[in-house]
Amino acid sequence: MNKQLYFRLIALWVLCEAMLGGIIHGFNMPVSGLVVGSCAVTCICLIAWYVPGKGAIIKATIIVAIFKMMLSPQTPPPAYIAVFFQGLLGELLFRRNHQFFRLSCIVLAVLALLESGLQRILMLTIVYGNDIWKVINNFINGLTKQKVSTNYSLLIGGGYVLLHLVTGLAVGWWASVLPGRIETWSRNKQLSILVEEGENTAVPVISRRRRRMKMGLFIIWVLLIALYVQSYYKIGTPLLSSHISLKIFLRSIIIVFSWIFIVGPLVKKLLHKWLQRKQTQWQQDIRDVLRLLPVTQQLAAKSWKQAAEYKGWKRVINTAKLVLVNALHPVIADKIVLLSAPIHSGKTTSLVKWSANRADVYGILTPEVSGKRMFMDAHSRQLFLMEAKEGDAEIITVGKFVFSKSNFEKAIQIIRENISKKGWLVIDEIGPLELKGGGFSPVLKEVLAIRQEKILLVIRDKDDTVEKVKQYFGINNAAVINHIDEAV
Repeated sequence: MNKQLYFRLIALWVLCEAMLGGIIHGFNMPVSGLVVGSCAVTCICLIAWYVPGKGAIIKATIIVAIFKMMLSPQTPPPAYIAVFFQGLLGELLFRRNHQFFRLSCIVLAVLALLESGLQRILMLTIVYGNDIWKVINNFINGLTKQKVSTNYSLLIGGGYVLLHLVTGLAVGWWASVLPGRIETWSRNKQLSILVEEGENTAVPVISRRRRRMKMGLFIIWVLLIALYVQSYYKIGTPLLSSHISLKIFLRSIIIVFSWIFIVGPLVKKLLHKWLQRKQTQWQQDIRDVLRLLPVTQQLAAKSWKQAAEYKGWKRVINTAKLVLVNALHPVIADKIVLLSAPIHSGKTTSLVKWSANRADVYGILTPEVSGKRMFMDAHSRQLFLMEAKEGDAEIITVGKFVFSKSNFEKAIQIIRENISKKGWLVIDEIGPLELKGGGFSPVLKEVLAIRQEKILLVIRDKDDTVEKVKQYFGINNAAVINHIDEAV
């Protein structure tokens, strides 16, 4: 099993469930199951494709539920039911790994989204009773003034279920072709986004103000039950009207509050107790996913920013593309990164901007200032000439360029002094001179002998220079990008 890939997919699922799901449930959106369920189905299908193996999906499901408990404690138990239904169904359907993969994806998506739609209809019936459907029918029939009554509630419910069915077919098909598309997209270097490892993720807590609010609601709930019982059993003169609308309203409030104060906490306590046992059992896996969560959040934010040129749904689709490509083929900022682009494409300019407000960037940049090539200490921002002045005794000639040997040695010394510093070490640039053993070649070999992380080398995209540099210096674990995000 590719554990890093497995944990990245779980982190992506957690982000959809615990954070996106938490926001949607907080606003009580009627299509929350469509959005969160579609994301969950996609993650399950990707786990089935990239990390096939017995128990992989169900283990991922439990880890996601644990994070849901930690990061979104307000999530109602029905949301956990949906997660476990999706996970168990995925584990069952993908038992044969890639065999019947497309069919399994479609069946999973259709059943998962239908379960979500039917669950919401069931919850409405439990909360409001069958009277809610009668009220809907009477209201619409009254508006249309029909002589023959029509069961509009059945049409509305059927349309809602049909929406989930059609969405499930579309999501299932899309998830089934996604692995192939991701492999194609990953070859496009313009889709690569550089992200850095995060530290930790905060777990929300209930404030005192929220506790006081719950106490007030508890008192209201008790009073409503007393009024409902008194009026229903006609203990003395009924204090509440027997009108059906008021009956539905009171029933819904009493059931919702009963869920909040009795059923919900009991179910949550039992579920959380079981999940906490699993959390103890899989402590290392939980830590690995937790470490990747800030990276995944950062990736989602940068993907949204990078897709800013698109509008509406096109921006959402392109953001999803960027997230998936970089989640499965990440350019993580703890390795050697090769920034490669054509001449005059702004490589150094972007690096100067990127490093301007950072305290963890060291090494050498080579900007052009007033038409002259300069060396810049990436940390102190000190500038000194790269090109030789007239009368310089020692020079280095590369094609039509003539460099100052003494200043080149000064630049090399700056790199050498910062080899062991924590943070990024940048060398701009590595090219034909280094491939002949000159320029920055000796100091780069020293750097690679001491460290193998957070090294950023600038390489011109010409004549397979990147591959020649990798081969010449024995660089095997490098990520190649053609732009750098200023927010990194």
